[in-house]
Amino acid sequence: MSEEKQTTPKTISRREFLKDAGIVVGGTAVGSAFFLSACGKEVEVTKTVTTTAPGTTSTKTVTTTAGGSTQTITKYTCPVCNQEFTSLDALKTHFDGTHDSQPAGDSPFITLTVNGMVENINVTRTETLRDCLREKFGLYSIKDMCSGYGACGSCSVIVNGRPLLSCMILACECDGAVIETAEGVAKSNPALVDAYVLHQCMQCGYCTPGFIVTAKALLDKKPNAGEEDIREILAGNICRCGTYPAHIRAIKDVVD
Repeated sequence: MSEEKQTTPKTISRREFLKDAGIVVGGTAVGSAFFLSACGKEVEVTKTVTTTAPGTTSTKTVTTTAGGSTQTITKYTCPVCNQEFTSLDALKTHFDGTHDSQPAGDSPFITLTVNGMVENINVTRTETLRDCLREKFGLYSIKDMCSGYGACGSCSVIVNGRPLLSCMILACECDGAVIETAEGVAKSNPALVDAYVLHQCMQCGYCTPGFIVTAKALLDKKPNAGEEDIREILAGNICRCGTYPAHIRAIKDVVD
């Protein structure tokens, strides 16, 4: 080997680095884990195990240290049977196949008052309020523009007087709740719906029910809401067609 090859370090990209390492680890420990695997000799290893519980899933993090280098491996623990998995996708597959059919809580039923009607329904542990209202009640005004990330407001419903994102709530958490959707608003506040039509607040109309529900929650709490109140309450609702000014005019028309 030439002297130049001995003294010139090899330059590799981050993509090549991860590929050569052959492991998937968390955070800043990627580089150090690679050097640990390339050590080539036996070293004394210490392990630190910590357990946290983000949401409904326990996460076990194993940190291995040797010669100043660390390797962090994250394991995902099923909240029902405590079985461990090396990836979140594996945990989801296990949960959906093993536990998703189980009823929520100690009872297979919850009670919801939806648009004035009281219903007892069976729900699963992971069923969102959005899916429950659409699939079990046939309330298709509730939309899903952001794939369940709670970023668009198109799935908004009024729960116990508050406008909430139904894609971010589990149905089993709503036992006893009073819920109103856009279908209910059409009956309880037809003037608001008429104002939306009069001021042409929609083009495609996909997001409109979420806007109407949010506006109804504001007017229930503050009948004399001003423009700043309207702008603030609608800040979480997204319209791809850009009809925002029309929404403000329609709601102000109802207030006046």
